[in-house]
Amino acid sequence: MKLLFEHVQIAPDRSWKGLYRNLLAIPFEWHFHPEYELTLTLGSHGQRYVGDHIGSYGDDDLVLLGPNLPHTWHSANAQPPSASHGELRAHEAALQVAGTTKGHQAFVFWFTADWINTVCKTMPELAGLETALRLSRRGVQFDAATARKVAAFAPVFEQGTPADQLVMLIDVLRTLLDASDLIPLASDRFDAAIPDHDDASRLGRVLDLLHGSYFEPVSSAWIARNAGMSERTLRRFFQRHMGSTIQDYLMGLRLGRAASLLLSSDMPIYRVAEEAGFQNLSHFNRQFRRHRGMAPSSFRKSRFEGISSPAATQTRHSKA
Repeated sequence: MKLLFEHVQIAPDRSWKGLYRNLLAIPFEWHFHPEYELTLTLGSHGQRYVGDHIGSYGDDDLVLLGPNLPHTWHSANAQPPSASHGELRAHEAALQVAGTTKGHQAFVFWFTADWINTVCKTMPELAGLETALRLSRRGVQFDAATARKVAAFAPVFEQGTPADQLVMLIDVLRTLLDASDLIPLASDRFDAAIPDHDDASRLGRVLDLLHGSYFEPVSSAWIARNAGMSERTLRRFFQRHMGSTIQDYLMGLRLGRAASLLLSSDMPIYRVAEEAGFQNLSHFNRQFRRHRGMAPSSFRKSRFEGISSPAATQTRHSKA
Protein backbone atom coordinates (compact mmCIF):
# COMPACT_ATOMS: atom_id res chain seq x y z
CA MET A 1 0.00 0.00 0.00
CA LYS A 2 2.26 2.67 -1.30
CA LEU A 3 1.84 6.10 0.28
CA LEU A 4 0.22 7.93 -2.64
CA PHE A 5 0.34 11.62 -3.46
CA GLU A 6 -3.07 13.06 -4.35
CA HIS A 7 -3.07 15.97 -6.74
CA VAL A 8 -5.95 18.23 -5.69
CA GLN A 9 -6.59 20.69 -8.50
CA ILE A 10 -8.66 23.65 -7.32
CA ALA A 11 -10.26 25.48 -10.25
CA PRO A 12 -9.12 29.08 -10.94
CA ASP A 13 -12.62 30.41 -10.18
CA ARG A 14 -12.88 28.62 -6.83
CA SER A 15 -11.43 29.00 -3.34
CA TRP A 16 -11.86 25.31 -2.60
CA LYS A 17 -12.67 21.94 -4.12
CA GLY A 18 -15.29 19.43 -3.01
CA LEU A 19 -15.67 15.69 -3.53
CA TYR A 20 -18.78 13.62 -2.81
CA ARG A 21 -18.28 9.86 -2.43
CA ASN A 22 -21.25 7.47 -2.23
CA LEU A 23 -19.81 3.96 -2.18
CA LEU A 24 -20.70 0.39 -1.36
CA ALA A 25 -17.54 0.32 0.77
CA ILE A 26 -14.67 2.74 1.51
CA PRO A 27 -11.38 1.09 0.46
CA PHE A 28 -8.03 1.52 2.19
CA GLU A 29 -6.14 4.22 0.23
CA TRP A 30 -3.17 5.56 2.20
CA HIS A 31 -2.43 9.02 0.74
CA PHE A 32 -1.51 12.65 1.42
CA HIS A 33 -1.74 16.10 -0.18
CA PRO A 34 -0.56 19.64 0.69
CA GLU A 35 -4.11 21.00 1.12
CA TYR A 36 -6.19 21.07 4.28
CA GLU A 37 -9.04 18.54 4.20
CA LEU A 38 -12.32 18.60 6.10
CA THR A 39 -14.12 15.25 5.73
CA LEU A 40 -17.63 14.38 6.90
CA THR A 41 -18.46 10.66 6.79
CA LEU A 42 -22.08 9.48 7.02
CA GLY A 43 -23.71 6.05 7.04
CA SER A 44 -20.42 4.23 7.53
CA HIS A 45 -18.29 2.63 10.20
CA GLY A 46 -14.83 1.08 10.24
CA GLN A 47 -11.25 2.16 10.90
CA ARG A 48 -9.73 5.61 10.48
CA TYR A 49 -5.97 5.96 9.88
CA VAL A 50 -4.40 9.40 10.39
CA GLY A 51 -0.63 9.58 10.78
CA ASP A 52 0.11 7.06 13.54
CA HIS A 53 -3.52 7.08 14.72
CA ILE A 54 -5.61 3.95 14.18
CA GLY A 55 -9.14 4.21 15.57
CA SER A 56 -12.76 3.35 14.99
CA TYR A 57 -15.16 5.75 13.30
CA GLY A 58 -18.94 5.66 12.97
CA ASP A 59 -21.77 7.75 11.61
CA ASP A 60 -21.43 11.55 11.85
CA ASP A 61 -17.63 11.52 11.73
CA LEU A 62 -16.11 14.96 11.08
CA VAL A 63 -12.32 15.36 10.86
CA LEU A 64 -10.00 18.20 9.83
CA LEU A 65 -6.62 17.15 8.40
CA GLY A 66 -3.61 19.41 8.08
CA PRO A 67 -1.27 19.57 5.05
CA ASN A 68 0.76 16.48 4.10
CA LEU A 69 -0.81 14.30 6.79
CA PRO A 70 -1.13 10.67 5.58
CA HIS A 71 -4.66 9.36 6.04
CA THR A 72 -7.41 7.03 4.92
CA TRP A 73 -10.77 5.69 6.02
CA HIS A 74 -11.49 1.95 5.65
CA SER A 75 -15.06 0.76 6.14
CA ALA A 76 -15.66 -2.49 7.99
CA ASN A 77 -17.22 -4.14 4.91
CA ALA A 78 -14.35 -3.24 2.54
CA GLN A 79 -11.73 -5.63 1.26
CA PRO A 80 -8.50 -5.91 3.29
CA PRO A 81 -5.77 -3.39 2.39
CA SER A 82 -4.19 -4.34 -0.92
CA ALA A 83 -0.48 -4.53 -1.64
CA SER A 84 -1.23 -3.04 -5.06
CA HIS A 85 0.65 0.16 -5.86
CA GLY A 86 -1.97 1.38 -8.32
CA GLU A 87 -3.51 4.80 -8.70
CA LEU A 88 -5.59 6.44 -5.99
CA ARG A 89 -9.29 5.54 -6.35
CA ALA A 90 -8.49 3.26 -9.29
CA HIS A 91 -11.35 0.90 -8.39
CA GLU A 92 -13.83 3.47 -7.11
CA ALA A 93 -16.09 3.32 -10.18
CA ALA A 94 -16.91 -0.30 -9.36
CA LEU A 95 -17.89 0.71 -5.81
CA GLN A 96 -20.28 3.52 -6.76
CA VAL A 97 -23.81 3.20 -5.38
CA ALA A 98 -26.37 3.37 -8.16
CA GLY A 99 -29.37 5.70 -8.20
CA THR A 100 -30.46 7.62 -5.12
CA THR A 101 -29.53 4.92 -2.61
CA LYS A 102 -27.28 6.16 0.19
CA GLY A 103 -24.24 4.03 0.90
CA HIS A 104 -21.04 4.97 2.69
CA GLN A 105 -21.00 8.72 2.10
CA ALA A 106 -18.10 11.15 2.41
CA PHE A 107 -18.24 14.90 1.85
CA VAL A 108 -14.72 16.26 1.36
CA PHE A 109 -13.70 19.94 1.45
CA TRP A 110 -10.18 20.82 0.25
CA PHE A 111 -8.61 24.29 0.61
CA THR A 112 -5.05 25.58 0.63
CA ALA A 113 -3.05 26.80 3.61
CA ASP A 114 -2.62 30.20 1.96
CA TRP A 115 -6.38 30.58 1.53
CA ILE A 116 -7.46 29.61 5.05
CA ASN A 117 -4.63 31.63 6.63
CA THR A 118 -5.77 34.68 4.67
CA VAL A 119 -9.37 34.06 5.77
CA CYS A 120 -8.35 33.97 9.43
CA LYS A 121 -6.26 37.14 9.09
CA THR A 122 -8.79 39.19 7.10
CA MET A 123 -11.97 37.94 8.77
CA PRO A 124 -11.55 38.33 12.53
CA GLU A 125 -14.93 36.64 12.98
CA LEU A 126 -13.29 33.38 11.88
CA ALA A 127 -9.97 33.84 13.70
CA GLY A 128 -11.17 31.29 16.26
CA LEU A 129 -10.49 28.57 13.68
CA GLU A 130 -6.77 28.88 14.37
CA THR A 131 -6.98 26.41 17.27
CA ALA A 132 -8.48 23.71 15.06
CA LEU A 133 -6.01 24.49 12.27
CA ARG A 134 -3.10 24.12 14.69
CA LEU A 135 -4.37 20.79 15.98
CA SER A 136 -5.10 19.58 12.46
CA ARG A 137 -1.42 18.86 11.87
CA ARG A 138 -2.25 15.72 13.89
CA GLY A 139 -5.77 15.44 12.50
CA VAL A 140 -8.61 16.62 14.73
CA GLN A 141 -12.04 15.07 15.23
CA PHE A 142 -15.05 17.26 16.06
CA ASP A 143 -17.90 16.27 18.36
CA ALA A 144 -20.94 14.50 16.90
CA ALA A 145 -23.23 17.50 17.41
CA THR A 146 -20.96 19.65 15.22
CA ALA A 147 -20.80 16.86 12.63
CA ARG A 148 -24.61 16.76 12.48
CA LYS A 149 -24.73 20.54 11.96
CA VAL A 150 -22.29 20.24 9.06
CA ALA A 151 -24.34 17.34 7.69
CA ALA A 152 -27.26 19.77 7.32
CA PHE A 153 -25.33 21.33 4.41
CA ALA A 154 -25.12 18.01 2.56
CA PRO A 155 -28.16 18.65 0.29
CA VAL A 156 -26.48 21.75 -1.20
CA PHE A 157 -22.93 20.41 -1.21
CA GLU A 158 -22.68 20.35 -5.02
CA GLN A 159 -25.37 22.95 -5.76
CA GLY A 160 -25.21 26.56 -6.90
CA THR A 161 -22.69 28.92 -8.46
CA PRO A 162 -19.07 29.25 -7.32
CA ALA A 163 -20.19 32.19 -5.16
CA ASP A 164 -22.97 30.08 -3.61
CA GLN A 165 -20.44 27.34 -2.89
CA LEU A 166 -18.08 29.80 -1.19
CA VAL A 167 -20.89 31.06 1.05
CA MET A 168 -21.68 27.46 1.98
CA LEU A 169 -18.05 26.77 2.92
CA ILE A 170 -17.94 29.91 5.08
CA ASP A 171 -21.13 28.70 6.79
CA VAL A 172 -19.48 25.32 7.41
CA LEU A 173 -16.36 26.97 8.84
CA ARG A 174 -18.59 29.16 11.01
CA THR A 175 -20.22 25.99 12.34
CA LEU A 176 -16.83 24.64 13.41
CA LEU A 177 -16.42 27.59 15.77
CA ASP A 178 -19.22 26.19 17.95
CA ALA A 179 -17.54 22.79 18.43
CA SER A 180 -17.44 21.78 22.08
CA ASP A 181 -14.72 19.14 21.73
CA LEU A 182 -11.63 18.92 19.54
CA ILE A 183 -9.96 15.51 19.72
CA PRO A 184 -6.42 15.24 18.25
CA LEU A 185 -5.86 11.94 16.48
CA ALA A 186 -2.18 11.33 15.66
CA SER A 187 0.29 11.54 18.54
CA ASP A 188 1.99 14.85 19.22
CA ARG A 189 5.31 13.28 18.21
CA PHE A 190 4.08 12.43 14.72
CA ASP A 191 5.90 14.31 11.96
CA ALA A 192 3.90 14.87 8.77
CA ALA A 193 7.08 15.39 6.71
CA ILE A 194 6.70 13.29 3.57
CA PRO A 195 9.43 10.73 2.80
CA ASP A 196 11.25 10.90 -0.52
CA HIS A 197 10.41 8.45 -3.33
CA ASP A 198 12.73 5.67 -2.17
CA ASP A 199 11.71 5.94 1.48
CA ALA A 200 8.02 6.06 0.49
CA SER A 201 8.45 2.81 -1.45
CA ARG A 202 10.17 1.12 1.50
CA LEU A 203 7.54 2.43 3.91
CA GLY A 204 4.84 1.04 1.64
CA ARG A 205 6.53 -2.36 1.69
CA VAL A 206 6.73 -2.36 5.49
CA LEU A 207 3.07 -1.34 5.81
CA ASP A 208 2.09 -4.07 3.34
CA LEU A 209 3.80 -6.62 5.57
CA LEU A 210 2.21 -5.29 8.76
CA HIS A 211 -1.32 -5.03 7.38
CA GLY A 212 -1.06 -8.42 5.69
CA SER A 213 0.14 -10.34 8.74
CA TYR A 214 -0.89 -8.48 11.91
CA PHE A 215 -3.33 -11.31 12.79
CA GLU A 216 -0.38 -13.72 13.08
CA PRO A 217 2.67 -13.74 15.40
CA VAL A 218 4.95 -11.14 13.83
CA SER A 219 8.46 -10.14 14.92
CA SER A 220 10.51 -7.10 13.99
CA ALA A 221 13.19 -9.47 12.70
CA TRP A 222 10.72 -11.08 10.25
CA ILE A 223 9.50 -7.68 9.03
CA ALA A 224 13.08 -6.43 8.61
CA ARG A 225 14.15 -9.53 6.70
CA ASN A 226 11.22 -9.30 4.29
CA ALA A 227 11.63 -5.55 3.88
CA GLY A 228 15.30 -5.94 2.99
CA MET A 229 16.83 -4.02 5.89
CA SER A 230 18.41 -4.73 9.23
CA GLU A 231 16.25 -4.84 12.32
CA ARG A 232 17.99 -1.79 13.78
CA THR A 233 17.50 0.17 10.53
CA LEU A 234 13.84 -0.88 10.44
CA ARG A 235 13.20 0.37 13.98
CA ARG A 236 14.78 3.75 13.28
CA PHE A 237 13.16 4.04 9.83
CA PHE A 238 9.67 3.25 11.11
CA GLN A 239 9.99 5.54 14.12
CA ARG A 240 11.14 8.40 11.89
CA HIS A 241 8.32 8.11 9.35
CA MET A 242 5.43 6.81 11.46
CA GLY A 243 6.22 8.27 14.88
CA SER A 244 5.69 4.95 16.67
CA THR A 245 7.34 1.59 17.18
CA ILE A 246 6.53 -1.47 15.08
CA GLN A 247 4.95 -3.20 18.07
CA ASP A 248 2.78 -0.19 18.97
CA TYR A 249 1.55 -0.01 15.37
CA LEU A 250 0.79 -3.75 15.35
CA MET A 251 -1.14 -3.37 18.59
CA GLY A 252 -3.15 -0.55 17.01
CA LEU A 253 -4.00 -2.74 14.01
CA ARG A 254 -5.06 -5.65 16.19
CA LEU A 255 -7.16 -3.57 18.56
CA GLY A 256 -8.72 -1.74 15.61
CA ARG A 257 -9.71 -5.03 14.01
CA ALA A 258 -11.08 -6.27 17.33
CA ALA A 259 -13.15 -3.10 17.83
CA SER A 260 -14.60 -3.43 14.34
CA LEU A 261 -15.58 -7.08 14.95
CA LEU A 262 -17.09 -6.27 18.35
CA LEU A 263 -19.30 -3.57 16.86
CA SER A 264 -20.26 -5.32 13.62
CA SER A 265 -20.73 -8.95 14.66
CA ASP A 266 -21.95 -11.22 17.44
CA MET A 267 -18.78 -13.30 17.30
CA PRO A 268 -17.77 -14.63 20.73
CA ILE A 269 -15.09 -12.52 22.34
CA TYR A 270 -12.53 -15.32 22.34
CA ARG A 271 -13.02 -15.62 18.55
CA VAL A 272 -12.69 -11.84 18.17
CA ALA A 273 -9.35 -12.07 19.99
CA GLU A 274 -8.17 -14.88 17.68
CA GLU A 275 -9.30 -13.09 14.51
CA ALA A 276 -7.49 -9.92 15.60
CA GLY A 277 -4.20 -11.74 16.17
CA PHE A 278 -4.19 -12.25 19.95
CA GLN A 279 -2.94 -15.66 21.05
CA ASN A 280 -4.20 -15.29 24.60
CA LEU A 281 -7.66 -14.12 25.70
CA SER A 282 -6.51 -12.62 28.99
CA HIS A 283 -3.80 -10.65 27.16
CA PHE A 284 -6.43 -9.38 24.72
CA ASN A 285 -8.75 -8.31 27.55
CA ARG A 286 -5.91 -6.57 29.36
CA GLN A 287 -4.67 -4.69 26.29
CA PHE A 288 -8.18 -3.74 25.18
CA ARG A 289 -9.02 -2.32 28.60
CA ARG A 290 -5.70 -0.48 28.72
CA HIS A 291 -6.14 1.19 25.32
CA ARG A 292 -9.93 1.54 25.13
CA GLY A 293 -10.71 2.22 28.77
CA MET A 294 -13.25 -0.60 29.11
CA ALA A 295 -13.60 -4.35 28.71
CA PRO A 296 -14.39 -5.76 25.24
CA SER A 297 -17.84 -6.82 26.43
CA SER A 298 -18.62 -3.29 27.62
CA PHE A 299 -17.34 -1.86 24.34
CA ARG A 300 -19.67 -4.16 22.42
CA LYS A 301 -22.56 -3.17 24.68
CA SER A 302 -21.86 0.49 23.86
CA ARG A 303 -23.24 0.07 20.33
CA PHE A 304 -26.68 -0.34 21.86
CA GLU A 305 -26.41 2.15 24.70
CA GLY A 306 -24.18 4.87 23.22
CA ILE A 307 -21.52 4.59 25.94
CA SER A 308 -18.38 6.64 25.26
CA SER A 309 -15.01 5.08 25.98
CA PRO A 310 -12.93 7.01 28.54
CA ALA A 311 -9.89 6.49 26.29
CA ALA A 312 -11.68 8.33 23.51
CA THR A 313 -12.15 11.44 25.63
CA GLN A 314 -8.94 11.70 27.63
CA THR A 315 -7.14 13.83 24.97
CA ARG A 316 -10.06 16.13 24.14
CA HIS A 317 -9.56 19.86 23.88
CA SER A 318 -12.69 21.43 25.30
CA LYS A 319 -13.71 24.86 23.99
CA ALA A 320 -16.29 25.44 26.67
